[in-house]
Amino acid sequence: MSTAYSSSLQKSDSTLRSLAGSAEGSTWKHPLETIWHLEVIRGTYRLQRFWNRLRSPRQAVASILAIAFVLLYILAGFTILSRREVVDPSRLQLWLSGGMVLYTIYHSIKYLWSTRPADAPTCVVTTPAMALWIGGGPMPRRFVVLHDIARVVPATLMKSLLLCVVIWRDVPNVFCLWLGVFLALFTLEWMRRIVSHVIDAVNRREKKLLRAASLVIALALVVALGLQTINNAPPGGDPAMYMATAIGEVAMFASGDAVQCLALPLQPASHLAVSEPMWPWTTIIPAGLLPLHCAVLLLTSLVAIVLLGFVLIRLDDWAIERRHNDEQTQLRNWNATPESSGDELRAAFPQTSDTTTNVNSIAEHGSQVRTRYQSPLTQWPVGAIVARQLHCIRRYQVNVIVSFAIPMAVSLSPLLMPSNGLAGQVAKQWIFVIGGIALSSLLLAPPALQIDFRRDLKRMSLLRSFPLTSTEMCAGMLSVPVAITILFQWITLAIAAIIASVSLVQVGWLALAFPALALLTFAVENSLFLAFPHPIHEQGIAMVIRAKITFLWKGIVLAFVPVLLFLWITACHQVLPAAVVIPVAFVGSLIGCWAVALAAFAVLVRCWKRFDPASDTPPD
Repeated sequence: MSTAYSSSLQKSDSTLRSLAGSAEGSTWKHPLETIWHLEVIRGTYRLQRFWNRLRSPRQAVASILAIAFVLLYILAGFTILSRREVVDPSRLQLWLSGGMVLYTIYHSIKYLWSTRPADAPTCVVTTPAMALWIGGGPMPRRFVVLHDIARVVPATLMKSLLLCVVIWRDVPNVFCLWLGVFLALFTLEWMRRIVSHVIDAVNRREKKLLRAASLVIALALVVALGLQTINNAPPGGDPAMYMATAIGEVAMFASGDAVQCLALPLQPASHLAVSEPMWPWTTIIPAGLLPLHCAVLLLTSLVAIVLLGFVLIRLDDWAIERRHNDEQTQLRNWNATPESSGDELRAAFPQTSDTTTNVNSIAEHGSQVRTRYQSPLTQWPVGAIVARQLHCIRRYQVNVIVSFAIPMAVSLSPLLMPSNGLAGQVAKQWIFVIGGIALSSLLLAPPALQIDFRRDLKRMSLLRSFPLTSTEMCAGMLSVPVAITILFQWITLAIAAIIASVSLVQVGWLALAFPALALLTFAVENSLFLAFPHPIHEQGIAMVIRAKITFLWKGIVLAFVPVLLFLWITACHQVLPAAVVIPVAFVGSLIGCWAVALAAFAVLVRCWKRFDPASDTPPD
């Protein structure tokens, strides 16, 4: 036995020496080479996985949707969009500079009010595999931060190409447009990371102050833009003119001097996109040498990105040191008052001399806690899933309230403008409210309520183990998001009905039809997710295509559903007697809406049945 043991030791020692020798002879001499090697392996694996998905029958639906969307998008860009009127390039330049700053402000407020898990205290999003590859190695922190933002380069390139298909007609040089849009979007990512690092470094008291200040600033901006829109809108104008005036006011705010000063890192890229010279280079280089101006703008934009990277690295070091000091301060404060902690423990578990009695008291306390959190809802299998969703929504309640309060205010805003007795003005405002509710249900509700299958990608095997049928599981996962969306729809509809004084039949039909839209939205969202699953914070070309496909089907719903309803009502008027037109149109349209929603739910159930966590869950 001793001989075998010594031989095993010699074998392990030789193995370690061989590994050490291979490490010494390895070409990974610098962290950048290590990251490059890992990214090459990762990229090769993803290309192979993409090719396998194209040939896989399980991923056929997702592949067909992605390929069809790209072909239709390019075809529409070079046929339909190429015949539209040319827009002033200066507007594009302002949106690529001031518009990016407005989005940074929105991201700052959203990130400030968001709550992150305890194991993810920073904005550097890493999967367990990335943490093992990058974070667990002997690598400086600055390379981890730079690698985190470099991961968005492929997705940014794809976004730039898709945008160029839409706006290529408005600029003289398509290649400069692609470079400018890419550099502007990439600079925006650096600015977002800088803001996120600053927010991560503040303590609780400072975060409360910043949240209060953000509320004041946001309300002031909304009130100012609202008052300017009301003052500048033509009297008695319809909601379309009202919204056009509101967009114009936002554009005026984005083109202001203060916003343009904040957009200084974005100025070279925005001027490069429209091939327009920029001060102060116009005082040095003649205006006729446009290629030289574009080269200087490209170089200036790259220098701005490098400076932002240097600032980000310094801010990351400062944020880590500040969080460490804050934790040390909390630890010292906790150690300074140990008596209070002991009193709390003794109050929770009464002390007795008998060990058996003490154990019984602890068990009794545990049973009381379990009884406190039990409810009749959890006794029903689907009710347990509903209770789980309700518990998860508490963490995002502020974000959910804000995400629905803003579209509610925007949808109801046209009703606050006087109609001045114009014929059809109230009807136009009412149509605007209906469109706002439908648009919010389709576009804003899914990203605000990601508490369904999209949040449980890592727990698919656990969900599979629940004693529930596929229908019960899908119904439980969609229950809370659909219920919250319906609540938003009914509250907005009730307020609008009180202000506009419309017929109760129309309000009743909308109150019964809008829930079908909510069910359709979340059923299709989750069906697409189960057909082609992805992490929530995933970055890449596939995410860009998936997002565009999602917007495409939502646009089809918004475009074709009103047309189909109009054709149905017209057919009822022409075929049926006048006495039964309203009941048949009312009931038939509701049956059609709910039939489509239930069909989408059946597709979701089918996708959940065929989902295999072993083969369909993407690796980290």
